Amino acid sequence: MFHAIDYENWDRKEIYEAFESYTYCVSVELDITNLRRYMKETERKFYPLICWIITKTANEDMDYRIVKHDGQIGYFDKLHTSYTLLRNANPHLFIHMVTEYDEDLNVYYERFLKDKALAEAEDRLYYYTEMRQDNVDVSIMPHTSFKAISYCMPTSFYQKDPNNMRYTPFTTVGKFFERDGKVILPVTTNFHHAVNDGYHVEKFFRKLQENLDTF
Repeated sequence: MFHAIDYENWDRKEIYEAFESYTYCVSVELDITNLRRYMKETERKFYPLICWIITKTANEDMDYRIVKHDGQIGYFDKLHTSYTLLRNANPHLFIHMVTEYDEDLNVYYERFLKDKALAEAEDRLYYYTEMRQDNVDVSIMPHTSFKAISYCMPTSFYQKDPNNMRYTPFTTVGKFFERDGKVILPVTTNFHHAVNDGYHVEKFFRKLQENLDTF
């Protein structure tokens, strides 16, 4: 459900108007030792698990669920996961899929695997036909442990209508590796400066690490 914000009395109005045209990326390394241990114990796959954790993190704070919907600034009470997959027919090309978020990991995991199989069997850019705003975006580079990624994203990412803008985070994860007895994951997230400053970036990665630690 979309909830409108009282724009004229919004404490962020001045900042929003000054930085509406800016996006920026921040890259960090996160400790996924607990997650890796869980993967080995359960033989579950990495991609659906990290997608669930990232989406859970965004859903825990309104600051990462803000959009412009029909010309009105507001936020969704829940985001779902938009993610990329390689196509079976043309594995050098990708397709977008959306999996509905559920707080129950078991429900989400099975749903993700079914959606993944459906999407990979298609040969087009989007599995779905109607663009959604209530998403957090995730992508993966499973064979590269990068130091940083720089995106050049238009402020209307995935949106052609200026009255419907998505300001939700876009996260890319790389190949995890071992260092000093810990399993490390490179992560880059693209934030929209209109709604997320350095304060929100630090909070996002702190919450993400907490969710990984307590997984």
